[in-house]
Amino acid sequence: LHAALNPSPPLTQRAVGGGIRAMIPLQAALAARAGAVGTAVALSALVPVARKLARKVSPT
Repeated sequence: LHAALNPSPPLTQRAVGGGIRAMIPLQAALAARAGAVGTAVALSALVPVARKLARKVSPT
């Protein structure tokens, strides 16, 4: 929301990066809902890896 009120490049990049990183838990939740519990667990295990990688390489 803050990036919408003040669309400076760093805030926008941070908001987009957060949205991209939020896709992993969303996919895990959708997989679990569909009954693919193993896939959901594997996707959930990727969250810390993605967080670490996002510090080294921009996700956008």
